[in-house]
Amino acid sequence: MTDSTRPAYSLAWRIAVAAVLLRLAYSVLVQAYTLMTPLPYGDQIRASYMQPPVLAPLLATLVSTLLVVGLTAWCTTRQWLARHDAATVNQPGRMLATFLALQALYTLCLSSGVGIAQNVLMIGTFKSGSWLEEVFGLGIVGRSIAINLMIRAVTIVLEVVGIWVALRIAAWTAGPTGPGAGLTLTRRHVAWICGLTVLIWQTSFSIMLGGFLQMQTLEAGWAEYALGYWILPVALLALVTIVCLKLLPRAFEYAGTGRAVALGSLAFWFAQVLGLGAGLIILKSMTWEQLAWAAQSPASAALVLLAYGALLSLGCLVATRLLYRNQGGSVR
Repeated sequence: MTDSTRPAYSLAWRIAVAAVLLRLAYSVLVQAYTLMTPLPYGDQIRASYMQPPVLAPLLATLVSTLLVVGLTAWCTTRQWLARHDAATVNQPGRMLATFLALQALYTLCLSSGVGIAQNVLMIGTFKSGSWLEEVFGLGIVGRSIAINLMIRAVTIVLEVVGIWVALRIAAWTAGPTGPGAGLTLTRRHVAWICGLTVLIWQTSFSIMLGGFLQMQTLEAGWAEYALGYWILPVALLALVTIVCLKLLPRAFEYAGTGRAVALGSLAFWFAQVLGLGAGLIILKSMTWEQLAWAAQSPASAALVLLAYGALLSLGCLVATRLLYRNQGGSVR
């Protein structure tokens, strides 16, 4: 089988895997340069990279970024092929090489710009009279979390836009070919896209709150960090994917990758808003003694995790009803 006759999923997977490997190589090179560059207190900095407060969020950030890059590349390629009713392109090698060159250039510009912007914003954040302090009354910790959350959200959007534009430009170097039969997303595709979208949001959310939680739990070890940054997001991925497989219709009249991403995003933020509201109500109804007991009780932590899983499942149900209400099969 030649490159030009490979099925659509092969081209999409090749581009997605290549994009992920390029982004991974760039991240490894940046970290290696940081660790190998002679700096004051360099030994202490290198030693800190093996400690859970540094290594856990670093790996979580890397995985989240790679998921954004890979999922965007796969979805964009599938979407482009479906719109042209094609199975592949006549010159996949040229398209892939062009895309990787554009992605490398864009990644370098994006990381440099985000680093400069983060440095400027964080310096302004710690100064008294910050607009976050004046408008929202946030303290230093609150301002830091808000700035990091905004930077992360903007970075994700820019990563998606960059991959999308790079693929569109790369597509000019090749032409669609082959029948496009079988390009429609299946229920399994939609469920996995939804689950990965929730995983991206959850990992990013955990990273944003991680700094604050680390200050509250200085005695946390590898088990706590692994649970919060790695095990919990993966468990939520499995939960959301299984729930969506049960809820989604068996057949779709039309199914787009954008709708599948919207399904995961809506389910996640529905759970956040509902969970925040319920949490505030519960906290206001508890005494200080009850709060102290809940903070130290493993049972209360397990109950919170179960409630959060239930909220995400409810979010999947609500999002499925809204986005796939008029599809070809009934939502079970």
